[in-house]
Amino acid sequence: MQVLQQGRTLEGKDADNILKIISNDQALQILRSTIGTPKSAWDISIISEIPLTQVYRWVKRLHNSGLVRVSGDTNSSGKKFFMYQSKVNAIKVTLTPTTETLVELS
Repeated sequence: MQVLQQGRTLEGKDADNILKIISNDQALQILRSTIGTPKSAWDISIISEIPLTQVYRWVKRLHNSGLVRVSGDTNSSGKKFFMYQSKVNAIKVTLTPTTETLVELS
């Protein structure tokens, strides 16, 4: 299997990891909810109806896989907060009987 991620081709364990992630409904909901506009974990939880603890777990995994961008800042009272934004706008999976599976993320 191959994964084409923002112009890169991933194979082996990296490709398997991406396919496992994008096959999970909660991960896809998080990616969908953060396309275009960064959101806090709380906002993602409310929009997607995923428990906050699960949002944090998935955001970490998505970030480690290069699918989510994390940015942080400090509010007026000095408390740090983080915003999450999908790096993926489209996912295309190609299955053929003669070649390996190709996953394209753009």
